[in-house]
Amino acid sequence: MQLTNKCSNGFWSEFRLKNFGFKYDQLDEFYRSQWQTGERSFLFLLYRWIWAGFFLGVFLSCLVLQFSEGKYFIFLTNWGIMLCTATQLIAAVLATQWYFDIDAVRSSAYEVSQLRKTPTLIKFYWLLHDISLPLALIITTIYWTFLHGKMNKPNRFPVMSFVTHCMNSVFMLVDFLVVAFPVRLLHAIYAMLLPIVFCLFTVVYFFCGGTDDYGNHYIYPLLDWTVPSRGIITFAEVFALYCIYCLLLYVLYKFKRFLHRSLSAVWSPHCVGLI
Repeated sequence: MQLTNKCSNGFWSEFRLKNFGFKYDQLDEFYRSQWQTGERSFLFLLYRWIWAGFFLGVFLSCLVLQFSEGKYFIFLTNWGIMLCTATQLIAAVLATQWYFDIDAVRSSAYEVSQLRKTPTLIKFYWLLHDISLPLALIITTIYWTFLHGKMNKPNRFPVMSFVTHCMNSVFMLVDFLVVAFPVRLLHAIYAMLLPIVFCLFTVVYFFCGGTDDYGNHYIYPLLDWTVPSRGIITFAEVFALYCIYCLLLYVLYKFKRFLHRSLSAVWSPHCVGLI
């Protein structure tokens, strides 16, 4: 009963106005892994650059193979890859700053001050992570449920298609389980702005006579605006899916923190829980 009340109070506390923002006191959580025991971890630094290298390699490969006179940039899948790449590169920079204590970042992260501000780079990284993770999950779900094998064009690069529509989510989910910083339910509003922007883009692109790389008058068959009802229904379903995924990610985050707390109690009887 006490645990249930604690979970309930923690959930409703997420809806405080300040949680729209990106201020957070425990800045070291943005530089370190949830699971590392020491102040520094070479394995985490190596992991960070492997993940950044993976997404950068995928982005550059896709850009070369699928540029198609700039049509590469009209697809939501590629928006997702670019956002994931930016997220992981910034994460690698932050991990490097922490490991080598560049600009005395470790001591400044532990400072206790009411006037301390969250660095802009951390705010931007937190925002990108909150946007790119649910987007990766949405891309994977929509593609394999509704689009795979149903696009009116050949799949020229099946391996790359699998990487950008499946491995993107796998890598981002693994990263989500590794990182230490919190999930804020109200940050979901920023993630949900992306489908709105993309939907508006597809409408403008359609009425401007834009086509995909094979001359189809739509970017995706589900957003064919010659049948407006189909596009509106698709947008509504994607928006609902965003809400579901953001809530599930919050639950998974809470479970991850609970698991870490429990394991820490086993490793060290005197450890203090993170929550």
